[in-house]
Amino acid sequence: MSTYTAFKTSEKLETEGIIIDYGDGGKYIVARMGGSNKKFTKRISKLTKPHRKAIQADRMDEGLAEQLLLEAFIDTCLYDWENVTDVDGEPLEYTRENALTLLTDLPELWDDLRTSAQNASLFRDEVATADSGN
Repeated sequence: MSTYTAFKTSEKLETEGIIIDYGDGGKYIVARMGGSNKKFTKRISKLTKPHRKAIQADRMDEGLAEQLLLEAFIDTCLYDWENVTDVDGEPLEYTRENALTLLTDLPELWDDLRTSAQNASLFRDEVATADSGN
């Protein structure tokens, strides 16, 4: 395997998203947090701008930082979902508000989606091609 094969990501996958499939837990279309997804970088910069002094002084409230990251993720990385249900097992329509509620209520799901969106290896053409064959 060449160095380029091992590390080059797909700009298309990073910006258009990949499918994260949890089976009964639903399917989520997720773009990369960073990389070629410049919308994420711009959004997180805009959301954190009023807090730059606190960030530079390492005094930003962790809860606020987490909330801003979640909002930037939903606004620029989480594009849609399928087969996602609410607490009563009813189908849950993808909206920004529903995404905020779901990922706030289910921090393990938020953590897993965030980890996937930050994992550059998931945004390589050969990984996406191999996953689509399964």
